[in-house]
Amino acid sequence: MPIRIICFLAVLIFLQTTIIFSQTDQSLIKEGAPKVYIDCGLCDINYIKEQIQIVNYVNDRKDADVHILFVTQGTGASGSEYSLFFIGQNHFSGINDTIKFATDQTDSEDNKREKTVNALKLGLVRYIGKSKVANQMTITFQKTKQQEEKPIDDWNFWYFQLSLNSNISGEERSNYNWLNGSFSANRVTEDLKVNLRLSNSYTENNFKFYDGNEDVNIKSVSRNQSFSGALYFSANDHWSWGFSAYAFRSTYSNISLSAYLAPTIEYNVFPYNQSNQRQLRINYRISPTYNRYFEQTIFFKSNESLLSQELSATLSLIEPWGSTTLKLTGANYFHDFSKYELEVYGTASWKIVKGLSFSVYGGYSKIRNQISLPIGTASLEEVLLQRRQLETGYSYWGGFGISYSFGSIYNNIVNPRFGSSGGGGTTIIISN
Repeated sequence: MPIRIICFLAVLIFLQTTIIFSQTDQSLIKEGAPKVYIDCGLCDINYIKEQIQIVNYVNDRKDADVHILFVTQGTGASGSEYSLFFIGQNHFSGINDTIKFATDQTDSEDNKREKTVNALKLGLVRYIGKSKVANQMTITFQKTKQQEEKPIDDWNFWYFQLSLNSNISGEERSNYNWLNGSFSANRVTEDLKVNLRLSNSYTENNFKFYDGNEDVNIKSVSRNQSFSGALYFSANDHWSWGFSAYAFRSTYSNISLSAYLAPTIEYNVFPYNQSNQRQLRINYRISPTYNRYFEQTIFFKSNESLLSQELSATLSLIEPWGSTTLKLTGANYFHDFSKYELEVYGTASWKIVKGLSFSVYGGYSKIRNQISLPIGTASLEEVLLQRRQLETGYSYWGGFGISYSFGSIYNNIVNPRFGSSGGGGTTIIISN
């Protein structure tokens, strides 16, 4: 049988089978049920659809009657606080709600998704109750338990974490080894925030190459140790103040020891209780600093005491159409204002029109404050292996992504075969 006929029959069978199953799947669409769009990149959508089957799930916020936007913030014990913004659209326009819940650092993934589903059920009640499927909903309440004594926190809000991480890789003529250990202690309350962290890392690269006469071995070692500490106090809904401390040692940066203790102040244009939706924070810090160097610097310094200042502004917005963050930072030394650094960084994502999304990030830093550069010219090995910081006037980074989706607006079906990927239209992604 000619190959063309075989291919034609195979395509025909495939299309016929697809049409039959598509007609069967239409029965999974619930007539009169609210259309819901889950705006959450890390949620287990299949689990949500299995646990809440009374609504219709759609692939685009423009098609939804209820747009559910997930926003997260870190808690003092390394957990997360989730804010679920229920935004009514179409005939639910103007009916909005917010549901919050928190997860602990010790929660399993199953615990987290159970809490997520419970919060979704709680928020969807008012929308389902106003729909044609309200009679399919049953509301139950747990029996009231006897009042227990208020729990006492034996750790008084302190949270500690020890970590050890390593990474090794290699081949016949080269290998890479990295080891990092850290310890952190944090205490977070409404009025006080304490962050302490110690870190130590070791990086080693080994290379062997033949120069025409013999094998040559090259070994590159980099060590970094650091301590950071912060003590911040709440003044009111807009103002905060405190102190930050930092000390570090880096062979790459020619820093034997650099340490400062800096008073700092912050003003948030928006109240802090709106930080999960919008922030405009302005920070100012003045830093007395002591530096000691491994090698004498290009300014003929082995050690020195300095005074610097830093001013930064950070704007962060999270809306149904997307999110954006923009940060501007400027810093300089008082003894010489020509030694400064300016940096701008931004990231944004937009859901432009139905099915079309665009994201972009990037930054640029103008560098005029490299006071720790050692005297002398870097060798070829030091440059290629990045064992020594080089003089530069600027740095930049960035990227973008575009995606477009189209096809069926519904995604009620759960099919975990061959992984979690599934239908729902075609996606075109361009990234750089």
